[in-house]
Amino acid sequence: MKYWPLLKTLALGCLFALELNAQSMDTTDTLVAERKLGEAVQLDVKLGATGSFFAPYRYGDRIYFTASLPPQKTARLYSMTPNGAASLLSFNPKEEDVHVAHTTLNATGDRIYYTSYKESVGARVTQSEICYRDKQYDGTWGNVVKLPKHVNKLGTVNTQPACGYDLNLKKDLLFFCSNRAGGTGGFDIWYCTVERDGSFGEPVPITSNSQGDDVAPHFVPKSQTLFFSSTKPGGKGGYDIYYSTKNDDGKWQPPVALDQLNSRFDELYFSYHQQRQTSYFSSNRPSANCQGQSSGCADFSIFTATLHGNLEVNTFSGLDSTALYGCNVELVNMDTKATEDSELKSENSKMRFAIEPDKRYRLIVSHDGFYPVFLDLGLLTNDFIMPKQIQVHLKPMR
Repeated sequence: MKYWPLLKTLALGCLFALELNAQSMDTTDTLVAERKLGEAVQLDVKLGATGSFFAPYRYGDRIYFTASLPPQKTARLYSMTPNGAASLLSFNPKEEDVHVAHTTLNATGDRIYYTSYKESVGARVTQSEICYRDKQYDGTWGNVVKLPKHVNKLGTVNTQPACGYDLNLKKDLLFFCSNRAGGTGGFDIWYCTVERDGSFGEPVPITSNSQGDDVAPHFVPKSQTLFFSSTKPGGKGGYDIYYSTKNDDGKWQPPVALDQLNSRFDELYFSYHQQRQTSYFSSNRPSANCQGQSSGCADFSIFTATLHGNLEVNTFSGLDSTALYGCNVELVNMDTKATEDSELKSENSKMRFAIEPDKRYRLIVSHDGFYPVFLDLGLLTNDFIMPKQIQVHLKPMR
């Protein structure tokens, strides 16, 4: 398989999670230097050693990740605070031939999922299992529990757990990646319900799976959006990040490429911290660990970025509320008085503009035969997943 070395790393699992009740942040992030909007910056992992760092996931004031360090290259679970050194999680196994990777926490933070596996003959991964531990009254993690056999199917790779919540079903979900039969490609993304009695439903593949390898799920419950990486045709190269959103009927929409982050290298393990509106992901793109390597790094590094948000403007006639085409729309920075974006004689009644955090905007909409509209928008939430939607009704001139 062309991507087997990478898939061996993927088999370690992916740490993405639902964060409906994220803990508050009391510290200031100084892990990365000042960056421009949309610019990916390498995260400073303070471990005192170089290696492969991947699958970042932030819950509250901690960033969880997996590291594979020389010489054994055994995968282990770590966490760190924004300004502190990284430390091993307490339940990492003592056996050097047992790999564990990529934690994901449920919404309340009292259950942690991860993947465990051993390498088989030829350093291939033919089977891996998803496990969890529940938090005890004293704050420690309890005994390991393996997911049932209908999830950890014998003879298959089951990895990369990610928590979610379905607003239609009103149930918790667990997404994961598997190469079991019944999917679309080699590796596909599956999910099962997590019932109130603690049982797990029968796994179902998502309809957004492709003929390529679809891996590394991460679910954002507020917008019912699933992020994942795929080798499907049409990407920029290697693994690219995509997202698919469930509509009100519970159906997955066609996947959209996250081109703000994708490159000709591999982008994997995307996760999004809703409170900080900050994205994390792993990539083998050239970095401080392998500067000048045009073919990419041998190891993965963790990157972070703040992506631009979106303003969606819908224009209507104030006479009968029908869609109004051919409008002129300007987005003005109220501090500099400069027009940052515009669309003239629009062919559509729905337009989308990029917005940045900590900026105050004014929207100006005009059309021949209609009175112009001036809207002071103030500071807008910089959420790239859920665009700020504004309806503008233009009053016709008499």
